Amino acid sequence: MSPEVIRELIKDTDITDIPEKYRNIAEMTGVENYLDLCDYAKGDEIYFPKLESILIPARNRKIRKEYDGWNNKQLAQKYGLTTQQIRSVIKGLPESGQMDIFSYGMEADIDV
Repeated sequence: MSPEVIRELIKDTDITDIPEKYRNIAEMTGVENYLDLCDYAKGDEIYFPKLESILIPARNRKIRKEYDGWNNKQLAQKYGLTTQQIRSVIKGLPESGQMDIFSYGMEADIDV
């Protein structure tokens, strides 16, 4: 089929043309986006990871940003982790009140 015919058929496709098993996805993404996914997959099944696993990097960034050196337990409760997991996430961050080696002398940059 020519690309023009395919575009015309896509425009004429509605949700009832999609097998019931896949309609939830088509409703969530929109029919045209669902058809784009079908074209991308070419009949292969697509694996979608759990939402939680996709959110891990963003969660870890927030934990690092919110960490104040003393709030391991609060962060663990907020994010549903153990304090050991929080320690693992913040590993490598400078201790609270402790400057890192690259900042040494920067705060004392005074013209004499």
